[in-house]
Amino acid sequence: MPWLKVEYDCGNCVMTYKYFAARWNSKGKVVYNKTNKKGELTVHQQRCNDRRLQRYYDALANTNFTEGDIFVTYTFGRGRLPEGKNDEVIQKCKNIWKYYRTKLRNYYRSQNAELKYMYAFQFEGVRPHFHIVCNSADGINIKDFPKWKYGTPKIEFLDGRPRHTIGSYFARGTTVMNSEGVEEHKRGLIRCSRNLVQPGVRRRKLKRSGWNCEPKPKKGYLIVKDTVENGYYISPNDGQPYQYQSYTMIKQERMIS
Repeated sequence: MPWLKVEYDCGNCVMTYKYFAARWNSKGKVVYNKTNKKGELTVHQQRCNDRRLQRYYDALANTNFTEGDIFVTYTFGRGRLPEGKNDEVIQKCKNIWKYYRTKLRNYYRSQNAELKYMYAFQFEGVRPHFHIVCNSADGINIKDFPKWKYGTPKIEFLDGRPRHTIGSYFARGTTVMNSEGVEEHKRGLIRCSRNLVQPGVRRRKLKRSGWNCEPKPKKGYLIVKDTVENGYYISPNDGQPYQYQSYTMIKQERMIS
């Protein structure tokens, strides 16, 4: 059960995580999805899996999307949500969204461009809605996107920050208050187009536990100071707190420019 350093090379930045791997098999890989005697995920392991998904989608988004790309929220206005029982409404929303994505893909093709996207369908504890981030390209104009007849889309554009957190937001889902007044995250459905580029991943064991709270960048890189995070998480194995650290590095010439 080693301490690990994991780096996601997203091209525009390198996202680094240091933490204690609670489970490590004989082939040198971290083992996830620990279950209890009933075959159900434990609460602690579910949290670990959630953190892993947030890291992955964070890296995937930063590998494929950058400044100028398009982030749209599609909602259902008053009286425009499909009718039926809860499961029926969710399925009808999925069908509507599938049809809309087809029209969006056809629009990109009409402009000799290839659509790349990540989307999240959030519906637990909130009014059903969709978030999508998609690539900008020559000839693509948001004004020419297929009309969404169920409400008014909220349109934003990614800015020039060195690292975006939109991917982890998709994985985290919506935040709702439970009956005890405690925040709970309700994850929705997350899907990505098959043409996304996967981030490069490097994992290695650390020789010892603990590290400097102010990490040093590797040669040719600078650390984005407001991305440095030091803290503790509870291990799903023994319930003990373990230290973790995360930060983002970016190539030095980009920071200078």
